[in-house]
Amino acid sequence: MAGPDRPPTSRDLARLAGVSQATVSRVLTNSPRVSPDTRARVLQVLAEANYTPNALARAMKTGRTDTIGVFMTRVTSPFHAALLDEIGRLLGEVGLHMILWNIEHDPEESVSKVIQQRLVDGFILTSATYTSKLHTIAVASGTPTVLIHRGIDGLDCDQVVGDNWQGAFDAGRYLVEAGHRDIGLVTLEHTGNTSRDRDLGFRAALAEAGVSVKNRNVITTNVAHADGHAAARQLLSAKKPPTAIYTVTDLLAFGLLDGARALGVTVPDDVWVVGFDNTEMASWEAFDLTSVNQPVHDIVKAGIDLLRRRIADPTAKPTILTLPCPLVIRGSTAHTVVG
Repeated sequence: MAGPDRPPTSRDLARLAGVSQATVSRVLTNSPRVSPDTRARVLQVLAEANYTPNALARAMKTGRTDTIGVFMTRVTSPFHAALLDEIGRLLGEVGLHMILWNIEHDPEESVSKVIQQRLVDGFILTSATYTSKLHTIAVASGTPTVLIHRGIDGLDCDQVVGDNWQGAFDAGRYLVEAGHRDIGLVTLEHTGNTSRDRDLGFRAALAEAGVSVKNRNVITTNVAHADGHAAARQLLSAKKPPTAIYTVTDLLAFGLLDGARALGVTVPDDVWVVGFDNTEMASWEAFDLTSVNQPVHDIVKAGIDLLRRRIADPTAKPTILTLPCPLVIRGSTAHTVVG
């Protein structure tokens, strides 16, 4: 039996609970092969003994760490912060832990070594790009991998993304149906499917309505608030400024709104503004931003479900899920409902 200097073992706990050591192990691993009454009795003994299982010993025995590696960039941006919070919360609900690698600042070679060491049961990648090799290295490592938020065409692994093209198309159609013809577009370089589809879907809606996107009204920039602010100065200081502006992220839209305010341009009286992501800040009175909603909860939940399935069955056929991204109308477009 455990003494004052030795923590209790699973054998000690089994004796106290009146069950076998195997039953204690099943309870610790959340096995369904334990009756509710027995599980409750074992958990009570664990609680009374203040027992914490040795994670390293369990990993060596089961080959599982119950830990997921998450790779992300721009963790301080409103959208990515919300995405990270939801990943941590939903992993915790299913008994999994998270290790975060901020790949924005780590050399790709260093992260590649981490991937190949197989320190975790699975990977969640949220920032896949065309030029990065991390997603292909992760898949090739044999560790179960899922891409969420950003997908890569032709990659043979599980992916869960929002329908960025359709969401952008709906935003463009909304503006033209409201009567706008001189429309601004603040976009990003196409480093992945997300930025590409949010740009091309919007252009497709305008083209279908016979509205051209004038080159002078298109700004390709970086993703920071300051970049949106600078875009506002360029677009809204023109001799003939656009009457509506669509941005491919909320963060750019927030900068645009602040830039308009600094110029004395009134939103929505002088210009309408539409963003993409529908972050929590979009609903704040200071912004009141019409935005295309990214279903963060549904994306993360579906991604974790697919990853857990892949951990249980590595041979499962890869699944690609595309979830709806509806437009949420607020004051930056005068609460106008069309169609």
